[in-house]
This record gives sequence, structure tokens and C-alpha cells, in this order.
Amino acid sequence: MAFKSRYKGKSIIDSPEALFNDLKNRSVQGLLSHQADILRDYQEHAFNKKDVALELPTGSGKTLIGLLIGEFRRRANNERIVYLCLTRQLVHQVVEQSASKYGIKTNAFVGRQASYDPTARSEYSNSEAIAVTTYNGLFNINPVFYNPDVIILDDAHAAENYVTRFWSVSISRSEQETLYKQILSVIRHIIPRSQYIRMESDNPSPSDRQWVEKVPTPKFFDIIPTLIALLDEHTQSENMRFAWSLIRDQLSACHLYLSWNEVLIRPLLPPSLVHEPFNGASQRIYMSATLGSGGDLERITGVQTIHRLAAPKGWDKHGIGRRLFFFPEVSLTEDKAEEVVIEMTRHTLRTLVLVPDFNSANSFRDVLEKHTKHEVFDASDLEKTKDEFLKSKSAVAILANRFEGIDLFGDECRLLVVKGLPRTTNLHERFLETRMASTVILNDRIRTRIVQAIGRCTRSATDYAAVCVLGQELTDSLLQSQNIKLFHPELQAELQFGYAESKVATPDDYLENLDIFLIHGSDWDEVDQEIVARRDDMIKSPEPAMGQLLVAAKHEVDFQYAMWREDYVGAVEYASRVLQSLDGDDLKGYRGFWYYLAGSAAWLASQNGDPSFASVARQRFSQAASCTHSVTWLRTLGQHESQKQSAGDPFLATVIENLESVLQRLGTSSDRKFEKRVHEILNDLNGDDSALFENAHVQLGRMLGYQADNSDETAGPDPWWIVGDDLCIVAEDKTEGDQSTPVGANKVRQAVSHPTWIRKNVQELNQDARIISAMITTAKTINKAAMTFVEDVSYWHIDDFRSWAEKALGVVRQARLSFTGTGDEQWRSQAMQMYRDAGIDPLSVVAFLEQSLLSNLPTS
Repeated sequence: MAFKSRYKGKSIIDSPEALFNDLKNRSVQGLLSHQADILRDYQEHAFNKKDVALELPTGSGKTLIGLLIGEFRRRANNERIVYLCLTRQLVHQVVEQSASKYGIKTNAFVGRQASYDPTARSEYSNSEAIAVTTYNGLFNINPVFYNPDVIILDDAHAAENYVTRFWSVSISRSEQETLYKQILSVIRHIIPRSQYIRMESDNPSPSDRQWVEKVPTPKFFDIIPTLIALLDEHTQSENMRFAWSLIRDQLSACHLYLSWNEVLIRPLLPPSLVHEPFNGASQRIYMSATLGSGGDLERITGVQTIHRLAAPKGWDKHGIGRRLFFFPEVSLTEDKAEEVVIEMTRHTLRTLVLVPDFNSANSFRDVLEKHTKHEVFDASDLEKTKDEFLKSKSAVAILANRFEGIDLFGDECRLLVVKGLPRTTNLHERFLETRMASTVILNDRIRTRIVQAIGRCTRSATDYAAVCVLGQELTDSLLQSQNIKLFHPELQAELQFGYAESKVATPDDYLENLDIFLIHGSDWDEVDQEIVARRDDMIKSPEPAMGQLLVAAKHEVDFQYAMWREDYVGAVEYASRVLQSLDGDDLKGYRGFWYYLAGSAAWLASQNGDPSFASVARQRFSQAASCTHSVTWLRTLGQHESQKQSAGDPFLATVIENLESVLQRLGTSSDRKFEKRVHEILNDLNGDDSALFENAHVQLGRMLGYQADNSDETAGPDPWWIVGDDLCIVAEDKTEGDQSTPVGANKVRQAVSHPTWIRKNVQELNQDARIISAMITTAKTINKAAMTFVEDVSYWHIDDFRSWAEKALGVVRQARLSFTGTGDEQWRSQAMQMYRDAGIDPLSVVAFLEQSLLSNLPTS
């Protein structure tokens, strides 16, 4: 018989919970109580809401909840359902679970549209099955899913990059080097020389790789015609071409970010409601491990108001499964910690490793292949199925830049290694954090990424896995007292227990404790009771300023849509409403960012035919400059309004921002790295070896926040310290001899020539930069013949320099005590004041050197 049609009649099921009982092919025996609670809450309070967010903690069974709601609406209302996942691997995982566990008909749609199964497409169009696809499957120029009735956004808290990517043009230095350098030539005249040199360099320093800058809107506006002509010719890749077509005529509503690795053009927030497949849905359901309390979900999705259904009662204290945390770098060197991790992988059948990038993944792979016989898998091996990984008896899966993704249940994996997860994932976030000191706006997002990562191997109430944490930044994010109290009480207890054990653990202790945990017998039961007792004493603290940010979120989204339709006057009004919500020191950096956005909108309004907004723009830019010390170009934008903005120290903010990066790399959860670096610097400065002294001189400059380097050329100078484009202190280190040996003519000639060498060889500096040449010497007199050449060379006796270095490093040590991570404007202000009080800020150093001259020494 050829006909395949089967009429099944209309559904009379009255709720998603009731539908579960009719799913006879499921292997899941029943709904958990919290799953039933949230389904009832949805049915009663949110069934007809346009935008609904469901808070479902990691491992709580949110896939089943989402699929039940989607299947019920498909059957009851004959609606077309699209279920969105972050990755292809997750698409296949959801489809596999829906078939094997839940008995719900779903179809996977990944890859090119031309390869989609025609039958599956018809089943979606006719509301016969749920379509499961990636975010890119919906957010593209010509989606198959152009008319969904219900959109279910899984892991919505992690979707920012996946949604905003639709309206983002990213030019990668490694993948599109020619275009990257052409854009660099376009922006060369609108950025400081030091930034241009930094981007042009083929040998970046670690700080160069982390650096990010934003081109101010007025300067970006000037190059838009040139940029359009360039990108019209060079957007060859499919993804770039589609994104460019969407923002090409809306560039005034976008922002241009720069880094050594990438140039990014994107709007502030995704204007998702201008995309009809998303806008036209009857309901959008956002499933998230945490809804946050500061409106982050609205910013991520570009939706003004989302109705929230919080996690069911009981989740405020109890978590999913049990994790035993190891922090080997707290008590061991990095090399020893790596050896412990290798041994841990030998003690388990399968290990999952999460790293921040592909370079880290390759390095980890090399280490494992060298020291173990484990079979190593990557994301592509697990995209469709994890079966091969599970069949292997000694396997390690290494995933790069994946906070979310593969879920491993029970014995599938008992060891998770998490190394150095990045705090931010795009240039916009990095700019907010490192330049605008607006970490508060990202905190929810960052914590959620971390929680997602450490929960990959604990997927049920009785599940358990060991979690080994590597990398100073991640360790600090988990253990700093200011951070740990913001986590769920169960996680707080697990972290504190893991830290307490790790502080005193030897390599053998780590392995013995892992074995006790994996056996999970009576010895572990006693330990588990301690963690439970700790949990009962813990309270999750509210994040400061979240209420204000939640109020601001709606107006931020409104601002983005006003900018998109070129309603700059309306955008100024919405920005003003945002600013009315952002009070207090915690929000100072973010308030400064919004003053800048208000100024940008006002400036565009003035260019669009209303000159009265020019003064508004200058006022807002000046207010932005008063909120942050780091973004120096804000003072320039607002200086016509208030000349006082150009006064003061133009250098110290840059030094403190660089200091942040140093402290971030050295970490704060352990003093070992910091004190080792300080000891090495002071030891070599006080030694007799001139080469070690010069290297310590360079390291001292970098530790204090300067760009510091040295030259190997015979005629070149000794170390130099640079701040920005306009200040350089270059040294001639004369460490040989004693105070009875006078400064000779040859040394003076060298010191006098150093500024000329610097101007010719150090491209970061402007040609009219201030260059101070100083001699650091054991001498207390100067040869009479040398006085002919001395000019303006400064003098710093080596004993005084050593004492100054010790004092300066003491200030850094003191500042480090209150350092909680990059992007804290209060800490920056305090650190700047500490530098001034101690006289180690750039202007104080310059003033000292200008007063202490070689020409003032007695002759000999």
C-alpha cells in the first residue's frame, strides 16, 4: 500500500504535565517534583505571555521541560515549534534524548539547508514534529524556520554571542589578514600612534594580545563611507557577507572595537525584534540556568520585558549532584600541578577537559599524548554522538571555548578538568570590563558560564564528579571572598571544602582523596556530611546594584531600537532614563559608559540637523570622562564643555590599567606567584650582575604598570619605561664600580644619545613625545670632562633607586590586597591615590628626575 497518511484526531490533553503520562515510549518513569511544579507554574501564569523565562538550574532536567511544553503546544494548538541549541552537538543530544528518553518526535536541522531532510521540513511546517536547530538556524538571512509559532531558546543565558553574531562583522587577523590590515590603514589617522603600532606588530606581547579599544562614535562616523566601500569589496565569506548586509546601512547604530587579534563591528545589543522570524512568534520561551536579577537576559536577547518563572522552592539550598573540587595550583607549582592532573586522568576511565582556546587545547593534547596512552577526543569527534568516547576505557575529551555543551551522566565521566576559562568572550565585553570598569554588568554572565562549565559531569541528584581547577584567573573567580558568597550555598560549601583541603595537600594527597571520592564508600560519606554541614551555614548574598540594572535594562533595549531606526533624539531620551537608574559607586564605570552612549546619540542628533544637541553631547562626554580614568579619549570629546577635564595626570590611569593586567595574571587566591616575582626583582636589583640588574629593571617597570623593554644593541640604551604615546623614561644603568668612581664622559655621551635612539626605534611613541634620559649609577661625582656633554640627563643613585623600587613594590603589594579583578573603578581610584601618596606615579617620577640632574653632581 503506497499511502502513508494516518489521521490521529485532535488532542484533548489539557496540560504539559498530563501529556507526559501519554508518552508511552519514554524510558523516564516520572516527572521530578520540581519539574511538575514549574510546568504547572507555566500553565497557570505564563501560557499566553509573549516572552517567558524559565529558571532551571544546570542538571535539573530542563530539556524535558522545554520539550514537553513544545510538544503540548504542538498538539493542542497545532503550532510550529522551533527548539534552539547553542551547538550542533547539543542539537543531536536533544534529539537523541527526546527519542530515547522522552518518546517525543523531534527532527535535527544542522549544516547547510540544502541537506535538510525534505520529510523533516514538511513535518515542521505541518506541525507534526518539533524542529531542533542551532541559533544560527533561526538567525540567518533566509531561514527555513521563517514562521515559527513558538521558539524555545535553550541555554538562553549563554546565547549573547550566538544571537549578536547575526549582526556582527568580525575581521580576524589570522583568517583575514589582508582585510584586517586594510582596515588598519583606514583607521590609522583616527587612533593614537601607539595603538596603530600595537595592531601592526607581528610580535605582540601578552598585554598586546589582551588589549582592546573602542573607536569613539564621532571618529567612527567619519570613516563610515570609506569602510563601506572597503567591506563591500571584501566580505567574501558567507557569514560575513550576510552580517554585513544587515548592518551596512545601520553603522551609526553600531560600534567599532579594535584588538590585536580582531576588528569587530556590532550593535550594542542585538536588535532581534527586527528579524521577523523571531519577532513574529506567538511565544518565546527562554530556558536558563539562572535568570539573573539585573536584566541580563533582556540585554542578551534584545527583548524589552520578559516574564520570569523562578526555580521551584527548595533550590535555594540544594544543588544537583556532588562535586569534589581540587585546586592544585594553590599548593603546588604549575609543573607539579600538571603532573597531578596527568596522574588523575590515569585514575579515571574518562576525563573531560575544558580550556579557553584551541592553543590551550593543543597544548593539553600534546601533554596527554606524551605522558599517557589515553585516546584523545575533541568537539568534532563528539558532535553527533558521544558513543565512541564512552566505548573507550581510557579517554580524554578536550573542548575549547565551550562553557556549555556535552552532558556526561554517571559513570560516563567522573573527572572534569577546567583550565583558565575566559571571563569575557567578545571585544565588547572586554572593553566594558577592562576599559570602562563595568564588570558589574557582566558578573551574572561570568558566574553562569563558570557554573555551566563545572556542572558538565553532574547531571542528576545522585551524580558525582571531581572537578580539578587550573589557571589563576579561574581560581580567583571561584575562591575570592567577594565572589564565593554570590554562588549557590551548595557550591559555596563544595568550593570552600576543596580549597581547605588543597591548601595543605601534597601530590599524593590529591590522588588519595580522588580515589576515596571515586570509590564513594563510607570514607567519603563522612566527608560528604561535612560539605552538607557547610552548606547549611551558607547564604547566597545578593549582587549589589542588580535592582538598578534590571530597571535600566528595558530602557537600554529601547535605546538600541531607537538608534537602529536613526531616532537619535529618542535615543538620547532613553539613555537619560538608563542613567536615572544607575546610581552609586558600584555602577560608576557602567554609568560612564552610558554617559558616553548618550553623548554619541546627541552628537549624531547634532549631525542630523539639530545643532542644539552639540552642547548636550559635550556635556555627556565630559560626564563620562569623570566616571573613568582609563578611557582618555573621553576627555578630548568633552573638553570644549569643561577644560578642567584635560587637567591632571594624563598617564597614571594607563599605568593602573596595566597594573590590573599584571595582578590578574599573577592571581590573588595565592601569594606564591606574586611574591616569587617580587623576590626575583629585588634580588637581582641588589646583586652585582649587570645583566640581571637590567632585566630586573625591565620587570620592575612592567610590575608597576609601564610598558618596559630593553635593547641588545651595543649603542642602544638600557631599559626604558613607556606610558601611552607621550612619555618615556630611558635609562643608562651603570652598576659597576663604587661611589668613588666618577661618571665618565663615554657614559654621559651614551645617556645623551638615548632619546634620539628611542625616537628612531620605538615606534609606539609620538614624534613629539617627552623622553627623559636618566643614569642609574653607583657614582656620586662626575668627571669634569663629562660636564661638556651632560645636557639634561637625570641622575638616580643606585642605592636610592633600589630603595625606591622596594617602596614601589610595597605599594603594589598593598594595592593587591583589595584587588578583586579587572574592571573595578573604585579600586582603580584607590590605587591611583596610593601611587600619588607614595610618589611613584609617572608625574612624580618625572618631577624627581627633572630636579635630580647629573650636572648637579660635584666634579672629580
